[in-house]
Amino acid sequence: MRKLSLLLVLILLAVIAIANGGNTDFEKINNYHAVSEKFASSGMLELEEYQKIQAHGFKHVVNLIPGNQVKERKYVESLGMSYEQIPVEWGNPKVSDFETFVDLMKSYGDDMVYVHCELNWRASSFVYLYRVTQLGVSIEEAYKDLVAIWTPKDGWQEYIDNIAASYQG
Repeated sequence: MRKLSLLLVLILLAVIAIANGGNTDFEKINNYHAVSEKFASSGMLELEEYQKIQAHGFKHVVNLIPGNQVKERKYVESLGMSYEQIPVEWGNPKVSDFETFVDLMKSYGDDMVYVHCELNWRASSFVYLYRVTQLGVSIEEAYKDLVAIWTPKDGWQEYIDNIAASYQG
């Protein structure tokens, strides 16, 4: 009976791992959210969590937090991934921030890209905008992924609306 119980637990764990793309370790990353096989975002990572990102196949890391991130950059690059930082000010995101993000994303082609900020609010907003304005993902589909992380308010909703509108016309 104990062997049967153990077998059932192992089968359940395997099913959970498959449902999570085989990467249950990502659940521990702050606000981790994958929008596709090649595109994910999260809040701030612990340095050792970058090993999981690299092992999963991500080639590029984009950090949207302002400030000196030299330690993070060196560690990410030591794992063989590229690292770029776009210092998006929380209270004053700029159109040029998103334009820089678009240029970076286009330069990465079909490579796997990981975007992060402190809580995945900036990152999920940029991912949402990129998917809608550049990849042709419907607003409804992309919005489901955005609100899985947070619901933009105040200046951020206005920023998102302005960027989206500027790419529609």
